[in-house]
Amino acid sequence: MPADRKRVDVSVLGAGAAGLAAARDLSQAGLRVTVIEARPRIGGRILTRHDPRSPVPLELGAEFVHGEAPETLSVAQAAGLTVIELPATRELATAGHFSQLGDLWGDVQRMNKELARRVAKRGKDFPVSEYLESARLPPLRRKLLRGFVEGFYAARPERLSAKSLGEEAASDGGGEPSAGERDETQFRILNGGDALMQWLRDGLDPERAEVRLSTVAHAIRWKRGQVAVVCRGGDGAAGESTVHARAVVIALPAAVLKAGALGFEPALPAKQRALAGIETGHVLKIVLRFRHAFWENPEFLKERRGNSNADTGRLNFLHAPGAEIPTWWTSLPVRAPLLTGWVGGVTAETLLAEEPASRLERGLVALSDVMAVPRRELEENLDDWASHDWRADPFARGAYSYIGVGGSDAPRALGRPVEGTLFFAGEATDGEQIGTVAGALGSGRRAARELLRATS
Repeated sequence: MPADRKRVDVSVLGAGAAGLAAARDLSQAGLRVTVIEARPRIGGRILTRHDPRSPVPLELGAEFVHGEAPETLSVAQAAGLTVIELPATRELATAGHFSQLGDLWGDVQRMNKELARRVAKRGKDFPVSEYLESARLPPLRRKLLRGFVEGFYAARPERLSAKSLGEEAASDGGGEPSAGERDETQFRILNGGDALMQWLRDGLDPERAEVRLSTVAHAIRWKRGQVAVVCRGGDGAAGESTVHARAVVIALPAAVLKAGALGFEPALPAKQRALAGIETGHVLKIVLRFRHAFWENPEFLKERRGNSNADTGRLNFLHAPGAEIPTWWTSLPVRAPLLTGWVGGVTAETLLAEEPASRLERGLVALSDVMAVPRRELEENLDDWASHDWRADPFARGAYSYIGVGGSDAPRALGRPVEGTLFFAGEATDGEQIGTVAGALGSGRRAARELLRATS
Protein backbone atom coordinates (compact mmCIF):
# COMPACT_ATOMS: atom_id res chain seq x y z
CA MET A 1 0.00 0.00 0.00
CA PRO A 2 1.63 3.29 -1.01
CA ALA A 3 2.12 6.07 1.50
CA ASP A 4 -0.81 8.48 1.75
CA ARG A 5 0.58 11.85 0.68
CA LYS A 6 -2.64 13.72 1.43
CA ARG A 7 -1.96 16.12 4.28
CA VAL A 8 -4.69 16.87 6.78
CA ASP A 9 -4.82 19.26 9.71
CA VAL A 10 -5.24 16.66 12.45
CA SER A 11 -4.94 12.92 12.87
CA VAL A 12 -6.99 11.43 15.70
CA LEU A 13 -5.88 8.04 16.97
CA GLY A 14 -8.78 6.03 18.37
CA ALA A 15 -12.50 6.11 17.54
CA GLY A 16 -13.71 5.62 21.10
CA ALA A 17 -15.55 8.26 23.11
CA ALA A 18 -12.51 10.52 23.51
CA GLY A 19 -11.34 10.34 19.90
CA LEU A 20 -14.78 10.85 18.38
CA ALA A 21 -15.57 13.76 20.72
CA ALA A 22 -12.29 15.45 19.73
CA ALA A 23 -12.78 14.76 16.02
CA ARG A 24 -16.33 16.08 16.05
CA ASP A 25 -15.33 19.39 17.61
CA LEU A 26 -12.27 19.78 15.37
CA SER A 27 -14.08 19.05 12.11
CA GLN A 28 -16.92 21.37 13.06
CA ALA A 29 -14.30 24.05 13.72
CA GLY A 30 -13.25 23.76 10.08
CA LEU A 31 -10.20 21.50 10.37
CA ARG A 32 -9.56 18.53 8.10
CA VAL A 33 -9.48 15.43 10.30
CA THR A 34 -8.58 11.79 9.75
CA VAL A 35 -9.61 9.38 12.51
CA ILE A 36 -7.54 6.20 12.65
CA GLU A 37 -9.14 3.22 14.40
CA ALA A 38 -7.57 -0.23 14.77
CA ARG A 39 -10.86 -2.08 15.16
CA PRO A 40 -13.41 -2.66 12.37
CA ARG A 41 -15.90 -0.65 14.46
CA ILE A 42 -16.15 2.57 16.40
CA GLY A 43 -16.80 2.81 20.13
CA GLY A 44 -13.58 1.66 21.79
CA ARG A 45 -14.41 0.11 25.15
CA ILE A 46 -18.11 0.67 24.56
CA LEU A 47 -19.28 -2.59 23.02
CA THR A 48 -23.03 -3.02 22.56
CA ARG A 49 -24.66 -6.16 21.25
CA HIS A 50 -28.19 -5.91 19.88
CA ASP A 51 -30.08 -9.18 20.03
CA PRO A 52 -33.65 -9.34 18.69
CA ARG A 53 -34.46 -11.83 21.45
CA SER A 54 -33.51 -9.31 24.14
CA PRO A 55 -35.68 -6.26 24.97
CA VAL A 56 -32.58 -4.26 25.94
CA PRO A 57 -29.12 -4.04 24.37
CA LEU A 58 -26.36 -6.14 25.93
CA GLU A 59 -23.48 -3.96 27.13
CA LEU A 60 -20.21 -5.91 27.19
CA GLY A 61 -18.16 -2.83 28.04
CA ALA A 62 -19.15 0.48 29.63
CA GLU A 63 -22.79 0.43 30.74
CA PHE A 64 -23.66 2.98 33.43
CA VAL A 65 -23.61 6.75 33.67
CA HIS A 66 -22.37 7.33 37.21
CA GLY A 67 -24.04 10.31 38.80
CA GLU A 68 -25.20 13.45 37.02
CA ALA A 69 -22.29 13.42 34.57
CA PRO A 70 -22.98 16.40 32.26
CA GLU A 71 -20.42 15.28 29.67
CA THR A 72 -22.40 12.10 28.96
CA LEU A 73 -25.95 13.22 29.71
CA SER A 74 -25.69 16.33 27.53
CA VAL A 75 -24.55 14.25 24.56
CA ALA A 76 -27.33 11.73 25.16
CA GLN A 77 -29.88 14.55 25.30
CA ALA A 78 -28.55 16.16 22.12
CA ALA A 79 -28.68 12.77 20.40
CA GLY A 80 -32.30 12.27 21.45
CA LEU A 81 -31.48 9.09 23.37
CA THR A 82 -33.54 7.65 26.19
CA VAL A 83 -31.76 7.82 29.53
CA ILE A 84 -33.30 5.88 32.40
CA GLU A 85 -32.49 6.20 36.09
CA LEU A 86 -31.81 2.99 37.96
CA PRO A 87 -33.48 2.18 41.26
CA ALA A 88 -31.23 2.83 44.25
CA THR A 89 -31.98 -0.49 45.98
CA ARG A 90 -29.08 -2.80 46.79
CA GLU A 91 -29.38 -6.07 48.65
CA LEU A 92 -26.95 -8.28 50.50
CA ALA A 93 -27.01 -12.02 49.76
CA THR A 94 -25.90 -14.21 52.65
CA ALA A 95 -26.44 -17.99 52.64
CA GLY A 96 -29.49 -17.67 50.39
CA HIS A 97 -31.01 -14.80 52.39
CA PHE A 98 -31.49 -11.33 50.90
CA SER A 99 -31.50 -8.21 53.08
CA GLN A 100 -31.18 -4.48 52.50
CA LEU A 101 -27.54 -3.56 52.10
CA GLY A 102 -27.70 -0.24 53.83
CA ASP A 103 -25.55 2.81 53.21
CA LEU A 104 -22.74 1.40 51.05
CA TRP A 105 -22.06 4.67 49.27
CA GLY A 106 -21.94 6.52 52.57
CA ASP A 107 -19.42 3.96 53.87
CA VAL A 108 -17.29 4.55 50.77
CA GLN A 109 -17.40 8.31 51.24
CA ARG A 110 -16.41 7.95 54.89
CA MET A 111 -13.53 5.68 53.89
CA ASN A 112 -12.33 8.23 51.36
CA LYS A 113 -12.47 11.03 53.92
CA GLU A 114 -10.43 8.92 56.33
CA LEU A 115 -7.91 8.22 53.56
CA ALA A 116 -7.61 11.98 52.97
CA ARG A 117 -6.91 12.55 56.66
CA ARG A 118 -4.27 9.80 56.77
CA VAL A 119 -2.51 11.08 53.64
CA ALA A 120 -2.44 14.61 55.10
CA LYS A 121 -1.03 13.28 58.37
CA ARG A 122 1.68 11.18 56.69
CA GLY A 123 2.49 13.73 54.05
CA LYS A 124 2.70 11.05 51.38
CA ASP A 125 0.59 8.58 49.44
CA PHE A 126 0.07 4.94 50.37
CA PRO A 127 -1.94 1.96 49.00
CA VAL A 128 -5.60 1.63 49.93
CA SER A 129 -4.89 -1.95 51.07
CA GLU A 130 -3.11 -0.56 54.15
CA TYR A 131 -6.32 1.11 55.28
CA LEU A 132 -8.46 -1.95 54.54
CA GLU A 133 -6.12 -4.15 56.56
CA SER A 134 -5.54 -1.83 59.52
CA ALA A 135 -8.79 0.10 60.01
CA ARG A 136 -11.09 -0.92 62.83
CA LEU A 137 -13.99 -2.13 60.74
CA PRO A 138 -16.63 -4.82 61.28
CA PRO A 139 -15.74 -7.88 59.15
CA LEU A 140 -18.71 -7.44 56.79
CA ARG A 141 -18.02 -3.76 56.22
CA ARG A 142 -14.36 -4.53 55.52
CA LYS A 143 -15.38 -7.15 52.94
CA LEU A 144 -17.86 -4.78 51.30
CA LEU A 145 -15.34 -1.95 51.07
CA ARG A 146 -12.68 -4.25 49.62
CA GLY A 147 -15.24 -5.56 47.14
CA PHE A 148 -16.18 -2.02 46.18
CA VAL A 149 -12.54 -1.06 45.58
CA GLU A 150 -11.95 -4.15 43.45
CA GLY A 151 -15.27 -3.88 41.62
CA PHE A 152 -16.01 -0.17 41.12
CA TYR A 153 -12.40 0.87 40.50
CA ALA A 154 -11.40 -2.53 39.01
CA ALA A 155 -8.33 -2.07 41.18
CA ARG A 156 -5.88 -4.11 43.14
CA PRO A 157 -6.06 -2.43 46.57
CA GLU A 158 -2.30 -2.77 47.02
CA ARG A 159 -1.79 -0.61 43.91
CA LEU A 160 -4.61 1.91 44.27
CA SER A 161 -3.64 5.38 45.46
CA ALA A 162 -5.15 6.40 48.80
CA LYS A 163 -4.49 10.01 47.86
CA SER A 164 -6.62 9.70 44.71
CA LEU A 165 -9.61 8.49 46.71
CA GLY A 166 -9.00 11.14 49.34
CA GLU A 167 -9.11 13.79 46.63
CA GLU A 168 -12.46 12.39 45.50
CA ALA A 169 -13.75 12.99 49.03
CA ALA A 170 -12.44 16.56 48.98
CA SER A 171 -14.23 17.24 45.68
CA ASP A 172 -17.49 16.01 47.26
CA GLY A 173 -17.18 18.50 50.10
CA GLY A 174 -15.80 18.08 53.57
CA GLY A 175 -18.87 17.28 55.62
CA GLU A 176 -20.80 14.13 56.41
CA PRO A 177 -22.68 12.90 53.31
CA SER A 178 -26.31 13.90 53.29
CA ALA A 179 -29.05 11.33 52.83
CA GLY A 180 -29.44 12.34 49.19
CA GLU A 181 -25.73 11.89 48.49
CA ARG A 182 -25.22 8.50 50.06
CA ASP A 183 -26.39 6.34 47.17
CA GLU A 184 -24.78 7.33 43.90
CA THR A 185 -27.43 7.91 41.26
CA GLN A 186 -26.87 5.79 38.17
CA PHE A 187 -28.33 5.92 34.70
CA ARG A 188 -28.37 3.67 31.65
CA ILE A 189 -28.82 4.67 27.99
CA LEU A 190 -31.74 2.54 26.89
CA ASN A 191 -30.82 2.75 23.19
CA GLY A 192 -27.36 1.36 23.94
CA GLY A 193 -23.97 2.97 24.40
CA ASP A 194 -23.21 2.48 20.71
CA ALA A 195 -25.97 4.97 19.85
CA LEU A 196 -23.99 7.62 21.74
CA MET A 197 -20.89 6.77 19.69
CA GLN A 198 -22.80 6.79 16.42
CA TRP A 199 -24.17 10.26 17.15
CA LEU A 200 -20.63 11.55 17.66
CA ARG A 201 -19.52 9.99 14.38
CA ASP A 202 -22.55 11.32 12.50
CA GLY A 203 -21.56 14.80 13.68
CA LEU A 204 -18.26 14.74 11.84
CA ASP A 205 -18.27 17.22 8.97
CA PRO A 206 -18.39 14.90 5.92
CA GLU A 207 -16.49 17.44 3.83
CA ARG A 208 -13.61 17.63 6.28
CA ALA A 209 -13.43 14.32 8.16
CA GLU A 210 -12.95 10.64 7.45
CA VAL A 211 -12.80 7.58 9.70
CA ARG A 212 -10.42 4.80 8.74
CA LEU A 213 -11.36 1.53 10.42
CA SER A 214 -9.17 -1.59 10.66
CA THR A 215 -6.12 0.68 10.54
CA VAL A 216 -3.51 0.22 13.27
CA ALA A 217 -1.28 3.18 14.11
CA HIS A 218 2.06 1.81 15.29
CA ALA A 219 4.48 4.76 15.06
CA ILE A 220 4.45 8.55 15.20
CA ARG A 221 7.31 10.50 13.65
CA TRP A 222 7.03 14.09 14.61
CA LYS A 223 8.51 17.53 14.99
CA ARG A 224 6.85 20.79 15.86
CA GLY A 225 3.98 21.38 13.44
CA GLN A 226 4.47 18.11 11.55
CA VAL A 227 3.29 14.58 12.28
CA ALA A 228 3.53 11.38 10.29
CA VAL A 229 1.38 8.53 11.62
CA VAL A 230 2.63 5.20 10.29
CA CYS A 231 -0.14 2.61 10.04
CA ARG A 232 -0.68 -0.95 8.99
CA GLY A 233 -3.86 -2.77 8.10
CA GLY A 234 -5.76 -4.51 10.86
CA ASP A 235 -6.69 -8.20 10.98
CA GLY A 236 -3.33 -9.18 9.53
CA ALA A 237 -3.74 -7.16 6.33
CA ALA A 238 -0.48 -6.51 4.54
CA GLY A 239 0.90 -3.13 3.66
CA GLU A 240 1.69 0.16 5.35
CA SER A 241 0.39 3.68 4.99
CA THR A 242 1.32 7.05 6.43
CA VAL A 243 -1.04 9.86 7.35
CA HIS A 244 0.55 13.33 7.43
CA ALA A 245 -0.88 16.10 9.58
CA ARG A 246 0.00 19.29 11.41
CA ALA A 247 -1.02 17.80 14.77
CA VAL A 248 -2.31 14.58 16.30
CA VAL A 249 -4.76 13.74 19.09
CA ILE A 250 -3.78 10.47 20.75
CA ALA A 251 -6.90 8.95 22.31
CA LEU A 252 -5.69 5.41 22.95
CA PRO A 253 -6.08 3.49 26.24
CA ALA A 254 -3.29 4.05 28.75
CA ALA A 255 -2.48 0.34 28.79
CA VAL A 256 -1.84 0.38 25.04
CA LEU A 257 0.54 3.33 25.37
CA LYS A 258 2.19 1.82 28.44
CA ALA A 259 2.89 -1.40 26.54
CA GLY A 260 4.75 0.54 23.85
CA ALA A 261 2.32 -0.47 21.09
CA LEU A 262 2.67 3.05 19.66
CA GLY A 263 6.23 4.23 19.11
CA PHE A 264 7.27 7.89 19.15
CA GLU A 265 10.21 9.34 17.19
CA PRO A 266 11.59 11.26 18.98
CA ALA A 267 10.64 9.50 22.21
CA LEU A 268 8.53 11.02 24.98
CA PRO A 269 10.12 10.05 28.31
CA ALA A 270 7.84 12.41 30.26
CA LYS A 271 4.81 10.52 29.01
CA GLN A 272 6.32 7.19 30.03
CA ARG A 273 6.88 8.60 33.53
CA ALA A 274 3.25 9.70 33.65
CA LEU A 275 2.05 6.29 32.46
CA ALA A 276 4.02 4.64 35.27
CA GLY A 277 1.61 6.32 37.72
CA ILE A 278 -1.51 4.96 36.02
CA GLU A 279 -2.72 1.40 36.49
CA THR A 280 -5.17 -0.55 34.34
CA GLY A 281 -7.92 -2.51 36.02
CA HIS A 282 -9.28 -5.84 34.86
CA VAL A 283 -12.86 -7.05 35.16
CA LEU A 284 -14.92 -10.04 34.23
CA LYS A 285 -18.40 -9.04 33.13
CA ILE A 286 -20.74 -11.84 32.13
CA VAL A 287 -24.27 -11.27 30.81
CA LEU A 288 -26.66 -14.21 31.17
CA ARG A 289 -29.99 -14.34 29.34
CA PHE A 290 -32.53 -16.78 30.73
CA ARG A 291 -35.76 -18.11 29.27
CA HIS A 292 -37.61 -16.99 32.39
CA ALA A 293 -36.73 -14.27 34.90
CA PHE A 294 -37.06 -16.55 37.92
CA TRP A 295 -35.94 -13.78 40.30
CA GLU A 296 -39.16 -11.86 39.58
CA ASN A 297 -41.29 -14.63 41.04
CA PRO A 298 -42.86 -13.26 44.25
CA GLU A 299 -42.45 -16.62 45.99
CA PHE A 300 -38.75 -16.71 45.07
CA LEU A 301 -38.20 -13.30 46.65
CA LYS A 302 -40.37 -14.00 49.68
CA GLU A 303 -38.40 -17.16 50.48
CA ARG A 304 -35.11 -15.25 50.37
CA ARG A 305 -36.17 -11.94 51.88
CA GLY A 306 -38.40 -13.22 54.64
CA ASN A 307 -41.50 -11.43 55.83
CA SER A 308 -39.70 -8.27 56.96
CA ASN A 309 -38.25 -7.47 53.51
CA ALA A 310 -40.80 -9.22 51.28
CA ASP A 311 -42.17 -5.97 49.84
CA THR A 312 -38.81 -4.37 48.98
CA GLY A 313 -39.62 -4.52 45.27
CA ARG A 314 -38.01 -6.20 42.33
CA LEU A 315 -34.41 -7.31 42.47
CA ASN A 316 -31.93 -4.65 41.35
CA PHE A 317 -28.34 -4.96 42.64
CA LEU A 318 -27.24 -7.96 44.66
CA HIS A 319 -23.95 -8.07 46.59
CA ALA A 320 -22.47 -11.29 47.95
CA PRO A 321 -19.09 -10.68 49.65
CA GLY A 322 -16.95 -13.79 49.44
CA ALA A 323 -18.59 -15.18 46.28
CA GLU A 324 -16.28 -15.66 43.32
CA ILE A 325 -18.49 -13.28 41.34
CA PRO A 326 -19.85 -11.07 44.13
CA THR A 327 -21.93 -8.45 42.27
CA TRP A 328 -25.01 -9.12 40.13
CA TRP A 329 -27.63 -6.83 38.68
CA THR A 330 -30.82 -7.02 36.69
CA SER A 331 -31.99 -4.78 33.82
CA LEU A 332 -34.32 -2.69 36.01
CA PRO A 333 -36.22 -0.49 35.56
CA VAL A 334 -36.75 -2.47 32.34
CA ARG A 335 -37.99 -5.99 33.02
CA ALA A 336 -35.95 -8.48 31.01
CA PRO A 337 -34.63 -12.01 31.68
CA LEU A 338 -31.05 -10.75 32.01
CA LEU A 339 -28.58 -10.99 34.86
CA THR A 340 -25.12 -9.43 34.74
CA GLY A 341 -22.28 -10.65 36.91
CA TRP A 342 -19.25 -8.48 37.70
CA VAL A 343 -15.95 -8.98 39.47
CA GLY A 344 -12.73 -6.99 39.37
CA GLY A 345 -9.23 -7.14 40.78
CA VAL A 346 -7.25 -10.32 41.30
CA THR A 347 -10.29 -12.60 41.05
CA ALA A 348 -11.11 -11.15 37.63
CA GLU A 349 -7.55 -11.79 36.47
CA THR A 350 -7.80 -15.40 37.66
CA LEU A 351 -11.10 -15.98 35.85
CA LEU A 352 -9.87 -14.29 32.68
CA ALA A 353 -7.02 -16.81 32.58
CA GLU A 354 -9.64 -19.56 32.14
CA GLU A 355 -11.18 -20.66 28.86
CA PRO A 356 -14.59 -19.07 28.09
CA ALA A 357 -16.48 -22.30 28.85
CA SER A 358 -14.80 -22.47 32.25
CA ARG A 359 -15.70 -18.84 32.98
CA LEU A 360 -19.34 -19.60 32.22
CA GLU A 361 -19.26 -22.68 34.46
CA ARG A 362 -17.76 -20.76 37.34
CA GLY A 363 -20.24 -17.95 36.77
CA LEU A 364 -23.15 -20.36 37.04
CA VAL A 365 -21.70 -21.91 40.18
CA ALA A 366 -21.26 -18.45 41.73
CA LEU A 367 -24.80 -17.42 40.80
CA SER A 368 -26.14 -20.69 42.19
CA ASP A 369 -24.53 -19.90 45.55
CA VAL A 370 -25.65 -16.26 45.55
CA MET A 371 -29.25 -16.92 44.50
CA ALA A 372 -29.63 -20.26 46.31
CA VAL A 373 -30.80 -21.89 43.07
CA PRO A 374 -29.47 -25.32 41.98
CA ARG A 375 -26.84 -24.93 39.30
CA ARG A 376 -28.61 -27.45 37.06
CA GLU A 377 -31.78 -25.34 37.12
CA LEU A 378 -29.79 -22.30 36.05
CA GLU A 379 -28.21 -24.20 33.17
CA GLU A 380 -31.57 -25.57 32.00
CA ASN A 381 -33.08 -22.07 32.08
CA LEU A 382 -30.06 -20.40 30.41
CA ASP A 383 -30.80 -19.28 26.85
CA ASP A 384 -27.55 -17.48 25.94
CA TRP A 385 -24.62 -15.62 27.44
CA ALA A 386 -22.04 -13.06 26.38
CA SER A 387 -18.77 -11.60 27.62
CA HIS A 388 -15.71 -9.81 26.27
CA ASP A 389 -12.17 -10.24 27.52
CA TRP A 390 -10.81 -6.69 27.53
CA ARG A 391 -7.51 -7.82 28.99
CA ALA A 392 -6.83 -10.03 25.94
CA ASP A 393 -8.08 -7.34 23.53
CA PRO A 394 -4.86 -5.91 22.00
CA PHE A 395 -6.49 -2.52 21.46
CA ALA A 396 -7.60 -2.17 25.09
CA ARG A 397 -5.35 -4.40 27.24
CA GLY A 398 -7.70 -3.97 30.18
CA ALA A 399 -11.01 -2.50 31.29
CA TYR A 400 -10.24 1.03 32.51
CA SER A 401 -7.70 3.07 34.43
CA TYR A 402 -7.12 3.97 38.05
CA ILE A 403 -4.41 6.00 39.77
CA GLY A 404 -1.51 4.09 41.26
CA VAL A 405 0.31 4.93 44.49
CA GLY A 406 2.23 8.16 44.01
CA GLY A 407 0.50 8.85 40.71
CA SER A 408 -2.01 11.55 41.61
CA ASP A 409 -0.43 13.98 39.13
CA ALA A 410 -0.06 11.35 36.40
CA PRO A 411 -3.37 11.98 34.55
CA ARG A 412 -2.63 15.68 34.22
CA ALA A 413 0.93 14.97 33.09
CA LEU A 414 -0.26 12.41 30.55
CA GLY A 415 -2.81 14.83 29.13
CA ARG A 416 -0.39 17.77 28.78
CA PRO A 417 0.22 18.78 25.11
CA VAL A 418 3.70 18.52 23.61
CA GLU A 419 5.04 21.45 21.57
CA GLY A 420 1.63 22.40 20.22
CA THR A 421 1.73 19.24 18.09
CA LEU A 422 0.93 16.16 20.17
CA PHE A 423 -2.31 16.22 22.17
CA PHE A 424 -3.51 13.49 24.51
CA ALA A 425 -7.04 12.41 25.44
CA GLY A 426 -8.77 9.43 27.03
CA GLU A 427 -10.27 8.63 30.41
CA ALA A 428 -6.80 8.11 31.89
CA THR A 429 -6.01 11.81 31.35
CA ASP A 430 -8.94 12.98 33.52
CA GLY A 431 -7.98 12.47 37.16
CA GLU A 432 -11.39 13.46 38.51
CA GLN A 433 -13.36 11.15 36.19
CA ILE A 434 -10.78 8.50 35.44
CA GLY A 435 -12.23 5.20 34.29
CA THR A 436 -15.51 6.67 33.00
CA VAL A 437 -17.14 7.51 29.67
CA ALA A 438 -17.68 11.03 31.02
CA GLY A 439 -13.94 11.34 31.56
CA ALA A 440 -13.27 10.14 28.02
CA LEU A 441 -15.77 12.56 26.46
CA GLY A 442 -14.54 15.49 28.51
CA SER A 443 -10.89 14.75 27.74
CA GLY A 444 -11.57 14.59 24.00
CA ARG A 445 -13.25 17.97 24.02
CA ARG A 446 -10.47 19.40 26.21
CA ALA A 447 -7.80 18.14 23.76
CA ALA A 448 -9.72 19.71 20.87
CA ARG A 449 -9.82 23.08 22.64
CA GLU A 450 -6.09 22.92 23.38
CA LEU A 451 -5.32 22.10 19.76
CA LEU A 452 -7.49 24.89 18.40
CA ARG A 453 -5.82 27.41 20.69
CA ALA A 454 -2.35 26.17 19.68
CA THR A 455 -3.04 26.28 15.95
CA SER A 456 -5.09 29.48 15.76
